Amino acid sequence: MSIPTTEALVASIFLTASSFELSSSYVPLSKLHPGYYACRSGLDFSTFTFSFDVASDGSYQLRGDQGGGVVTILPENGTMEFKSGPFASDDTVKTAARNTTRVSDGNSVIIIRYDFGNVITDDYCALVK
Repeated sequence: MSIPTTEALVASIFLTASSFELSSSYVPLSKLHPGYYACRSGLDFSTFTFSFDVASDGSYQLRGDQGGGVVTILPENGTMEFKSGPFASDDTVKTAARNTTRVSDGNSVIIIRYDFGNVITDDYCALVK
C-alpha cells in the first residue's frame, strides 16, 4: 500500500471542497480565457449584476470599487479557487467555481457557487467578445 503525497492529498481535498456538478449545458474548460466577464446572478437573472476582468496571470478585478484578487485553476476539470479578493470564501460564505464552455454557443463561462449554509446560489459569468 502506498502513502499519498502531500500534493495528492491537497488536490483531493481541494476537489472535494470546491468542485460541483455541471448541468449538461456546460462542459469543463481547462484553460482560463483572459478578458471581460459579465455576470447574471442566480438571485436575479433578469439583468447583469456585476462584471469583472481576468488577466492571464490569474488576477481578477471587479469593475467599480469592489476590488480584485487572485484565482487559480485545476486544468484537469476546470475547478477554480479564489485565493483572495471579493470572491474568496470567508466567515459568511463558502465559494466554489468552475471554468466552463457553454455548449449552445461555445462561449467561456465561469460559474461561481456561493454556499451560505442555508442557501446555495450560482452566478453565471460569460466572456464578452
